[in-house]
Amino acid sequence: MNTVAAKLTRYLSTADCTNADASTATPISPRTRSNTDDSPAAVSIRGRLTFSDIEAEYLVDTQILGSGHFGTVRKCINRATGQRCAVKSIRKDSPSVKPGAIAREITLLLEMKHHSIARLLDVYEDAEYVHIVTDLCTGGELFNKIVEKSSSSRVYPVCFTEGEATRIMYQLLNAVMYMHYHDVVHRDLKPENILFETNDGDSPIKIIDFGLAREHLGQTPMTVVVGTPYYTAPEVLRRKYDKSCDLWSVGVIAYILLCGYPPFNGRNNEETYRSVLNGRLRFPSREWKGTSPDSRNFIRRLLVADPRKRMTAEQALNHPWILNAVTSPEYRRGVSSGEAIVKGIPRKGAMITRSITISKQKIKRRWI
Repeated sequence: MNTVAAKLTRYLSTADCTNADASTATPISPRTRSNTDDSPAAVSIRGRLTFSDIEAEYLVDTQILGSGHFGTVRKCINRATGQRCAVKSIRKDSPSVKPGAIAREITLLLEMKHHSIARLLDVYEDAEYVHIVTDLCTGGELFNKIVEKSSSSRVYPVCFTEGEATRIMYQLLNAVMYMHYHDVVHRDLKPENILFETNDGDSPIKIIDFGLAREHLGQTPMTVVVGTPYYTAPEVLRRKYDKSCDLWSVGVIAYILLCGYPPFNGRNNEETYRSVLNGRLRFPSREWKGTSPDSRNFIRRLLVADPRKRMTAEQALNHPWILNAVTSPEYRRGVSSGEAIVKGIPRKGAMITRSITISKQKIKRRWI
């Protein structure tokens, strides 16, 4: 086994993967279970028992596509329109689920309107579950693409080409810039939470799973340690951090895109955390000999232990590695002029105000 394959094997053996075992996952349909107000989970996260049945409007597939921190994801079809969607079902009586966290995720998704962030289409709550309906992405996870490319590559770079990587980075950074300008921190950016919209080679990406996201105005540091070990910033482990923790995660993703394994690794979470805190960033010549100096400089300026010296999303978008690569029209496909990096950040709140639709207002009325 070569060096890259060995590192990838260690990575996969301890990674926080999202694929769930259908045999152990909870069922989605409340019709097969008690759905009365005296069931243990029959407490609305809104504080009142006003339930709705997702199966009245959507045909939900039984096959599980994956799982996040708080729920499982399946395909579903709108019975009236035939639109194919994804539904994340969160069991309310799960020990790891906090009603406030579910409400926060939905509230944040209501405010996110960006082409690289999965749209919230509908919300349902029954006695046992909260069901969050979003865009369906059929191209699979970025994580799986990394595994596929790293396992089959016989040349360097051993994973994505720099052209492919910069295209993904450009979209990811635009979305992160949008979130941060609207005071939202994702806190769990990782390849498992980045999906390809289609199976096309140039498919756009979508960021998913806002289960750990929160609003942060920047006045008081966040202190709760959350996220996935490989992508967790050192200041998160020190329990004093802000939105720049997302940029550390972006740097880790960029590193993995080019070589196929994470920059800070360990046999278990504790070892991985120690590696992150140690912060010794290496670019082994065997895997990195075919990469450009700009790509390595881009990663170095994101994987800076001091968050005050780390690039912001806007600065990262203006880094030569991104600017020099994003020259053809397809890179900017779907990016509005207000979000183009050469024209700066859109006026705060302008996009959200323009993009509220009747369906979104319906969700708000049902949810609030």
